[in-house]
Amino acid sequence: MTLLRTLRKLVLGETWLVPLAVAALVAGAALLRRASPSAWHDLGPVLLPVVVVAILVAAVLRTLPARR
Repeated sequence: MTLLRTLRKLVLGETWLVPLAVAALVAGAALLRRASPSAWHDLGPVLLPVVVVAILVAAVLRTLPARR
């Protein structure tokens, strides 16, 4: 079991938040591109970096120790 935990940490890191959020981002981008190519053309270059930054900020805030 220790080997599996070690592999999971190496592949996914300490949290599942980032891989799951990136997977959701990719799926959402694919759906938007398929549903409305013109919206994807206009919004994609702006939305993708904004969402990536939001994912990273959420991951960092989640791992910070609580202040008292």
